[in-house]
Amino acid sequence: MRFGNFLVRILLIRQLNFLKNRKRLIRQGLAGVILILLINFIAGCYYYKVSTSYQPPAEELVKLSDLDKQFVVHNFMAHYFVHSVTFHKDSLELKLRTVYYQEGDDISPVSPNQVKRYRKKKGDARLLNEVHLYVNQKRAIDETTWMVPNSAVERLDIYNHSTKHTTTYSILFGVALIPVAYVAFLLLFLLVMLLTGNSCPFIYTWNGEAFEFAGEIYSGAVYPPLERHDYLLLPGLVEEDGEYRLKISNQLEEVQHTNLLELMVYDHAADQEVMVDKYGVGHIISEPVAPVSAISLRGEEVLPLIEKEDDLVYLGNDPSRDPPLLDGVKLTYNIPHGIKTAHLVISAKNSYWLDFVYQNFREMLGASYKMWMKRQQDGDPKQMESWSLSQNIPLSVYLFKDGAWEFYDYYNTVGPMAFKKDILELDLSDIEKGPLRIKLEAGSYFWEIGYVGVSLEQTAPEPATIVQLSKAVDENGNNVAGNLLKDDALYYVQPEIGDEAELVFPVPDAKGERTIILHSKGYYEILQDPKGPPRVKALKEIRKTGNFNKYSNELMQEMLEEHIWAYDNKEK
Repeated sequence: MRFGNFLVRILLIRQLNFLKNRKRLIRQGLAGVILILLINFIAGCYYYKVSTSYQPPAEELVKLSDLDKQFVVHNFMAHYFVHSVTFHKDSLELKLRTVYYQEGDDISPVSPNQVKRYRKKKGDARLLNEVHLYVNQKRAIDETTWMVPNSAVERLDIYNHSTKHTTTYSILFGVALIPVAYVAFLLLFLLVMLLTGNSCPFIYTWNGEAFEFAGEIYSGAVYPPLERHDYLLLPGLVEEDGEYRLKISNQLEEVQHTNLLELMVYDHAADQEVMVDKYGVGHIISEPVAPVSAISLRGEEVLPLIEKEDDLVYLGNDPSRDPPLLDGVKLTYNIPHGIKTAHLVISAKNSYWLDFVYQNFREMLGASYKMWMKRQQDGDPKQMESWSLSQNIPLSVYLFKDGAWEFYDYYNTVGPMAFKKDILELDLSDIEKGPLRIKLEAGSYFWEIGYVGVSLEQTAPEPATIVQLSKAVDENGNNVAGNLLKDDALYYVQPEIGDEAELVFPVPDAKGERTIILHSKGYYEILQDPKGPPRVKALKEIRKTGNFNKYSNELMQEMLEEHIWAYDNKEK
């Protein structure tokens, strides 16, 4: 089905009930839009490439024995699957099986070196497992074991998945549907801004002409015990009249409590890059080494999606194909032996789907929500962190040691609104000789991964220059800088949507190329007002290790079935 028509029909169906149940409808519409965009990207249309050679020499035919593929033989107007192939010096012994068929198409020869579309559903993907031999020697009708001289093989076609054309198609498909896609993304953005809760303060930087969105800070710190430090790279910040200007804004239904805002300014050589990890440690980054292999946890090649910093992103597997509870990528890097320390550099963000699932989870508390929130005020932060890890919400990092995957560390959640470039230092001193193997893992559809590289630079940067606020003026003209200068008991509180403060920092003298990091600390409270009795039994189940992922998948399947049912019945 066409994505554009599917989306438009779903939105029209939803409009009929808009006035009856506005809040529930908008949330379901949000999930529907997210799912449709997700499915279009990762489950829509795929391409295979046919590699063709004419009059293949004997040595090329012998090499086919190493391919774990299904052989098909074409002989004039007859086409057969081959049960087995035996390779002799000057001939092939073919044991024929059944008549060959090709779903959705005739069985006439495809064009040489052709790139052709297939749909990733049951039956179609078998095309990627085929080798086609075109033989010009006649065969007796009842001959099931057929000796074919190598010279009689006039053409050889090997079918393989074409990642290049599949990803290109995804991009072009989006361009072809710009009117629908634009409306969908605009609607999605507005709904997220108005209705979702698991976000955090938005930071904007002055680029010389206007304030532009830079990212979110201390995402996931949704209770006071989870208050944490955050380090946000500000590449677009421009000096003006000796000042750096930023904005911090509350755009969601939440109360934001910011304890500290300061700049960490690094001056360094022009050929260097500086990043700060979640522990507040600065690192000089060399040109990162790209992985030589990247395989999803489901076994699919995803290297073209994450090997470069570009617009391609790994979102996950087809959600309609029994999605696993966990997803991620296994990466292999060829690095020199003896490297003791490296840095894992990623560009990633949380998905809107995680935002939606977490909000639904909280809605299940019903009228007990406010009481539950009060209990979280004095919760144990270590237990909260442990629960989050047990539910696979952060992006976990594993290293392959002694024949097994060993948990190493994790990346903090960063929110769904913008990709964040982040870093973790890796201790490789006890990694055995051979390729470096790394696994990134989280709950299915909780993260979007755009890039993963390994930096081998060993030099630490010069200490950062810490720049404190000179002024922070809120929407009412009050200077609130005094609440943001230190990590203490004073907070700048933003309780309403639209609350914002313009931040001004003095510019220190430059000593070379400059990298600026916003160091912040705080937490936020999500405002929800669910009704009805709490779903105690379901909540207890979800809170068990790994069951949040199970709940996410069940919710996704429910939304998929609902929207597909609505579309199918509308068509009838």
